[in-house]
Amino acid sequence: MMNKILFAISICMYFVSLGANAALQISGYGSLIAGKTFGTVNDPLSPGQKRDEILTADFYDVGQYDNDITIKAESILALQGTYKFNEKFSFTAQLVAKGVDDFEPEFDWYYLTYKAKDDLTFMFGRRNIPMYYFSEYSEVGYAYPWMRPPSNLYWWQVTQFDGINAMYNFDIGELSSTITAFYGNEYSNDNVEMLYYDRLYGGSAQTVNEFWTDILGMNWNISGDNFDLRFVYFQNDRDRETIQQDGSIDPYTPFSQSFVGFGGTIWLENFTFLFDMNYVEYDDDLGTEFPTYLASVVYNWGDVKPYIVYSKADHERSKVPTEALEEHYVLSVGVRYDIMSNIALKLQYDNFVDQGDEPTGWAYHGDAKAISFGIDFVF
Repeated sequence: MMNKILFAISICMYFVSLGANAALQISGYGSLIAGKTFGTVNDPLSPGQKRDEILTADFYDVGQYDNDITIKAESILALQGTYKFNEKFSFTAQLVAKGVDDFEPEFDWYYLTYKAKDDLTFMFGRRNIPMYYFSEYSEVGYAYPWMRPPSNLYWWQVTQFDGINAMYNFDIGELSSTITAFYGNEYSNDNVEMLYYDRLYGGSAQTVNEFWTDILGMNWNISGDNFDLRFVYFQNDRDRETIQQDGSIDPYTPFSQSFVGFGGTIWLENFTFLFDMNYVEYDDDLGTEFPTYLASVVYNWGDVKPYIVYSKADHERSKVPTEALEEHYVLSVGVRYDIMSNIALKLQYDNFVDQGDEPTGWAYHGDAKAISFGIDFVF
């Protein structure tokens, strides 16, 4: 594993050396995070048996902590290069090496930017779906106070798409405003999260392919002297292929979904307040709904920033009322220390409480208490 880390670092250094070209701008970020859980719990899917507590720090990549300390769950190294062809056109690519992938480098983002006017920009290619307040930099640990955005809010099995973004900037009085419209598709073959859930429930699928198509939406960002707010709405169609070992594909009924989100940051004296609220609704026979939210307070004491964050996720069915399905919350406390202008140390304690219905198997996460320590940096 160390050889792979050194290989990823050497690639970064090589591209940084290319940055001497005035048309090529190189930047990057990384996190080295170690963590573990503390005890054992009754295995909710195997009555009568015990297992380690498991904290899923990253649902999309299934980065998890158990009783054995690891640096692989969340550690990441990324390099971004932007080549400017002229005043209007540029191309950006992002190379990422993640611990959960044994630090194998791969390109996560690649897109062409066309600046039509000073206030109008188009981007064509692969980027994150702008579904959350922190979606644009959800993996850039230095960009937010916590160790990570709460994982039970940022938990969907698809986070990226191939498509087009159109951004229009304008002012409303003294407020800055940006409206972004986006459209695209994501064909997530070999989806890690969905295969994990298949195995968790005793399945033996060869692979799971997740398809989000006709992703169409918009977000509106508005900011002033002491606040920054963001509203998002999008809808898309969903389909899935669960391919068994013999090549057969499980039956699956496609459906559409809608996503509404509202998040922001408010700065008041020495305090920073952050929040993000999302509501997802499926157009399926059950009327599936997922209301989720986070709320956080940070105290800014010079370079030291202690914080607390609470996030809650629920699973409901409007057409088939059910008392308890999947439900959980995470209460985290921690501290960030900015040791340099581009480097931060963080220490965080997480308490994940699974409130799902255990008799019907919806408490499959299980309770977990975890500690993590890390360093975030940008360059």
